[in-house]
Parts: sequence; C-alpha cells; structure tokens
Amino acid sequence: MKEKGRYRGDIRSGTLVCENCGQEYPVAAGRPVLLRKNVLNEWTSPVSEAMGINDYRTIDQSIKELFSFGEKRAIELVHERDQVNAEVFESLKSIPRSVVGKMKYRESGKWIEAGNRRARLLSFPWKAGDNKDSFNIFMQRIASTKPDSILDIASGGGFAVSHQAFVNTKVKQILAVERDLKSLGNIQYRFKYIGSESRSEAVGGDVRNLPVRTEVIDTAMMLAALPEISGVTLMIREVFRVLKEGGAFVLLVPEDPVVPELRTDAEFGKFAAKADLYAGHEKFEYDSELQGFRVESSKRYEGRQGGKRRLISLKK
Repeated sequence: MKEKGRYRGDIRSGTLVCENCGQEYPVAAGRPVLLRKNVLNEWTSPVSEAMGINDYRTIDQSIKELFSFGEKRAIELVHERDQVNAEVFESLKSIPRSVVGKMKYRESGKWIEAGNRRARLLSFPWKAGDNKDSFNIFMQRIASTKPDSILDIASGGGFAVSHQAFVNTKVKQILAVERDLKSLGNIQYRFKYIGSESRSEAVGGDVRNLPVRTEVIDTAMMLAALPEISGVTLMIREVFRVLKEGGAFVLLVPEDPVVPELRTDAEFGKFAAKADLYAGHEKFEYDSELQGFRVESSKRYEGRQGGKRRLISLKK
C-alpha cells in the first residue's frame, strides 16, 4: 500500500500494489478500486456494453437499438468488442476527480438524506415479519447457509448486502463488489449506519474478474442484478472460483429477460446467448451446471407489482 492521505486513521487515498504481479490500483475516497482501465465508465445497459457502446442507455433503449442494427450486425459488434477488450488490458491508474466527489458525497450520507430516500433506503429490516415477501425469503435463504463470509455480487447501492449485514450479525466478513464507483459511497454509508463497518467493506471491482482470492468465500449473493451484467458465464466462473468447496451462490432474479413488447423473448434470446447476457433462468441454471455448480433449488415467486421472480440456490 502506498498511501497519500488519511482521515481519522483511515487511508483515504493511495495505491494498492499486488505482491504477486506488481499491478497497481488506486484507493479513492477510502475505497479500493480494482478495475481495469477499459471497464471504468458510467453504467450502461449490458446490451449496449456487449456491442461496445459505452454511452448511457436504458435496457429497453439498447434493445431497440439492437434490433435496429439487425441480429447479424449486432453479433459482429460483439466480436469486435471482444477483440478491443483483448487488446486493452491496462490497470486503472487514477479516478477522475468528478467521480471521487460523487463517492464522497454519497458516503457522507447527504445523498440518502435528500428527498424521500431515507425512508426507502434506511429502513431496517425491510418489511419486517412478512414471510411471504420474496426479498425476505431471499435474506432467510442466505442466512440459512450459516456463512462466516459473504460476497455480494454487483451490489448496486447496497440494499441487499446492508440488510444481510443487519439481520445476520454472526457473519464475520462481508464484501460488496460494485463497478459503479459512486455506489460504493452508498454501500459504505449503509454499513456505517447499521454499525457494521468493522466487518463490512465495499470494493470497486468487476464481477467478471473478482478481486477476491480463490476458495475463501462461504456464500455469494446477488439481488436482481443478473440482467444488468454483460458476461454472465464469466461471472459464474469467477463466483465458482472464489467459493469454498460446499459454498453457496444464492440469487433472486427476474424469471425471464427484460425485453420490450416489440420483440419476443425467443428473438432476444438468440442475441443474448451469443453476447453472454442473461437469457432466462433456465439457460442460467444450465450454464451454472456446466461451470461445476449443482442447482439445489429454483423456485418462482409472484411479484406484488407484476412480474415473476425466481430464487435460485447453487452449490459448489
């Protein structure tokens, strides 16, 4: 560690150096960021990312764009993106000041306190006592694995992982991995709010190249983020790598891909399979088994506002 700045004993800025390969990664606003240079950008739809388009798109916008290209051209773009990514493998040297500012703002709690966010984001536990709510069932399933260590994949703003830290006080170590750097501030503020900072950490990282040693995690978890990932099978392979033998991977996912009404799931599925996107729970479970997981359970839950969710539990 090459530190540049401290605040109240905590390292706020500096550089992490890998002892094995000598690769350097920045520490920004107190959070380690273990990302490659070519994956640092604002979130965009995984459909756009798969085609090498890094400008912001919603999922629906990007799917409409996909079909405007046509399936053949879209798949060509995927192959071109893969070629570029293979050529550009630089480590990240620094974080833009504007991004660091957003991280600090979120970590201060000012963002959560603004508007009506406090009521929505700092309610612990969520829907207490509702044993039919799919989120609570998801939380209970994770706790039932009795882990000493938990890895939250694609944490977003930290809604799920902070609730798990709150309800499961027996966990010794909780690691949240998120690529959107400003979200790291949200996650860490939530950990601080519930008094879990000493055993919980938010890290900037790519779920397709997890910043975690091999076979050190008891339970991995993911809430609803699967349709937002480009490179699903790469993520599955990484989760399998970091889990201990007998470890669990618990996910709550939309049962089917999110697609607009103008095209069928089957048509989108052709592209999703080629681009390594989420193409439905059945293909995800099949791909997980190919990587070495065993599907322990897969159960559908009806959403209260429409849509269907599926709770999937995998075992290494």
